[in-house]
Amino acid sequence: MKKFFYFLLALPLVFAACDKNPEPEPKPEVKDPVLNVTETSLDFVAEGAVGTIHYSVENAVEGTKVEATCEANWVSDLTVAENITFVVEENEGEARETSIVVAYGDLQKSVAVKQAAKGEEPKPTAPKLEAVTAEVEYSWDTTMGEVEFKLENPIEGIDVEAKSGASWISQVQVKENKILFAMSENKGEAREGKITAQYGMLEPIEFTVKQGAYVAPDPVLEVATTELEFTYEGGDGTFAYTLENPVDGVELEVKADVEWISNIAAADGTVSFTVAANEDAAREGMITLTYGELKAEVAVKQWHSSYDPNKIYADFIVVGAKAQADVNNTWSIILFEDAGVLGEPMTRLTVQLPEANAMHIPDGTYTTENGGFVPNNNIENTQGSYYRYNSVGACIIDATINVTLNKEAATAKISGSFSTAGGEYTFEWDGAVEGFMYEEIGEEGITEWAKFILYSQWDDTKYIQAEAAGVKMDIYIMKLGGKKSDPIAAGTYPVADWEYKTSRDYCDKSSTKINGVLLQSGEFVIETVAEGYKVTFNVVDVNGTEWKGTYVGDIPYQPYQG
Repeated sequence: MKKFFYFLLALPLVFAACDKNPEPEPKPEVKDPVLNVTETSLDFVAEGAVGTIHYSVENAVEGTKVEATCEANWVSDLTVAENITFVVEENEGEARETSIVVAYGDLQKSVAVKQAAKGEEPKPTAPKLEAVTAEVEYSWDTTMGEVEFKLENPIEGIDVEAKSGASWISQVQVKENKILFAMSENKGEAREGKITAQYGMLEPIEFTVKQGAYVAPDPVLEVATTELEFTYEGGDGTFAYTLENPVDGVELEVKADVEWISNIAAADGTVSFTVAANEDAAREGMITLTYGELKAEVAVKQWHSSYDPNKIYADFIVVGAKAQADVNNTWSIILFEDAGVLGEPMTRLTVQLPEANAMHIPDGTYTTENGGFVPNNNIENTQGSYYRYNSVGACIIDATINVTLNKEAATAKISGSFSTAGGEYTFEWDGAVEGFMYEEIGEEGITEWAKFILYSQWDDTKYIQAEAAGVKMDIYIMKLGGKKSDPIAAGTYPVADWEYKTSRDYCDKSSTKINGVLLQSGEFVIETVAEGYKVTFNVVDVNGTEWKGTYVGDIPYQPYQG
């Protein structure tokens, strides 16, 4: 049995001995050497210089060396090391040219060497790579960056290559004259890395990329709504909030500025509270959320017991205001809204001045009770300045208007409320008001004009429109024997009654107005001057208000648009 066991052990040796033709080991592939030379031509000044040729060898053969030769005696000290260097001697004559032959075994590359004549500047042909933005710095959360380089005298077939030496700088790519790259967000201290650019055998250039230290983002506090409404019965209410990037040790605080809002609590993104029943007028309170220096507010409005769900209750978002005189001592205040609560973004409110003086609207409160506000109870009165425009029309039946002028700043604060059959509205504007006169007219009268035009004309009539701050003037000049094509004639035009057939030069008092108020006496004097015209007037309106002033300049014609 033992003999049979030993026999089995010996079998592999027998078979191995019988294998007389084993598979030969594969020979490594031998690649032909490749000689690379960056430069194809080099130019030098007449004074001479030291030149450099950049080369490399792929698949080098043991025992074979790179050699460089030149037949010209004005090129000397050819030295082959990491690069090939040589000396170009000074040229005292005409421009000259030769070649340096770089050889590696049977491989050869020729580089033209050109030298300018004495006093002549050569055209540079050697490639040159340099950094334009050698250093850039980004914040910790910037993820894309770029640096810029400049490449002069590029060689066809050779591209700029770039790579990163830092793990947090990736996706490095070259596009035109820029190197683009990606960065990971920095969660630690400030850091810097290098990007290396290479062009052929030229010396590589480096760019420094810096990224700032991590800065924790600021907390953000937001509420889902800024306004809540309750009926007079009150009840429980809630609204949502979000708090991002909270800071350790800082607590959210919630409180109300009125006693009728109670049981306030904030947890898990929800604020809850209770609104007490309201037995008085409409009211408003504010719930304020505070987190460190952050603040968010939610207005809580509660209607009175007579609240009508069929009415509109709204605050106007007023974006502009102007005022214009209508007739005698009546003015219209026009409000322009952001969204047009009733449809079209414009409201006209008419005020009655305390005395017969249409010169400006003085400070004060204008109400229906004190006669300062003129209501409109006639839906057909679409031309009334107290008419509320919307798709179907709505009369303003009651209003309270507060006017406060700031003459130094040339602004006005206009606030209050008004009512229609279908709604109650509040409004407030604090800013410039077109048409307001912030300064009293001085001894010289009105001299600063925003507009002075010839608006329309007939055979014997010239209709002039003029506007200044808070003043609109309509002048009808009647000229004896005048023609439509005639220019405005110089002369004195007294304020007088209209005549069916003109027998004199005058200013028609049945049509001439200042701020919508007819004139009763005075005169307009028109002169021709170098600037065009000089118009001087001193007139009195039917309220007894005296108006005077001077205009000097051109009076251009504007065709009638009506």
